[in-house]
Amino acid sequence: MNSIMPLLSRFVIAAAMITSGWVNCFVFVEVSSEQATSLEAIELQVITDAETGNQATRGLNRIALLLHNECPQLGGWGTLLAWSAGAFELLAGILVLVGLFTRLSAFVICIIMGTALYLVSYKINGMFSMNPFDWPLQHGAFSQLFTELCLFVLSLGVVVGGAGALSIDRYQTGKYVDPKLSADKSTKKGDD
Repeated sequence: MNSIMPLLSRFVIAAAMITSGWVNCFVFVEVSSEQATSLEAIELQVITDAETGNQATRGLNRIALLLHNECPQLGGWGTLLAWSAGAFELLAGILVLVGLFTRLSAFVICIIMGTALYLVSYKINGMFSMNPFDWPLQHGAFSQLFTELCLFVLSLGVVVGGAGALSIDRYQTGKYVDPKLSADKSTKKGDD
């Protein structure tokens, strides 16, 4: 009997990546006036609500701003990298969900999560420069760190272990063996 754990891992990874990719690519999120000014300075779109005065931008633009602030040597490539990350989150999440090109997609997710760990948890939140016993006191940063770590480890498990029995990859590679067919072939006519 095959384990159901790869399927459950794929569902968790896909749920996180598809929702994150969707928000980053298609949803406008509220930003502070300071962030809006910085985004406009690097020529990224900011929308102001006429009624409330709240400012919003695509989730990807926040990633581009983060890359611009943390790695200014990237220049205009930060925006391209942000769009690539959002598109790959969405695409890799869908591929992992259905189990198609699963190891490659999970590897891409490992790269995205490793980069997020470095940029957000290490560089911005400074989680690795503080006492680990103080991490729970920084609730948002603590939750973000362990979410990124868990998704990285789950994705690494899929890279190493594969997509599991219930995947398109399993049927494409020809490794799927129908139990009924294998039982019929193992019994010969004279073996009653």
